[in-house]
Amino acid sequence: MQTNTSVLSRRWERQPATIPISLVLKADHFKADNSAIAIDISLRGAAVRTNLALAPGEWVGVVPKGEFPHAIPTHVVWVREDAASHWTFAGLEFLDH
Repeated sequence: MQTNTSVLSRRWERQPATIPISLVLKADHFKADNSAIAIDISLRGAAVRTNLALAPGEWVGVVPKGEFPHAIPTHVVWVREDAASHWTFAGLEFLDH
């Protein structure tokens, strides 16, 4: 008997969040979105809402608002655009240093 493997458990538990962040696109001459929001976060990544057009595989720097002076390097895993609100939702995976 075959089991349903379409539903996979996540490796890291996500925590809902509403964290104001800035996103920086390296590929677009460091174009930034200072109004982005992390909507959930885990040890390995975050889901974000932004007004930037993102593509899977793209490098994105995440800068938490406050006194954190450096961008956290990530890459885009998935992207969903909401036609009604014109927001882009994306899953970002933190890159190892």
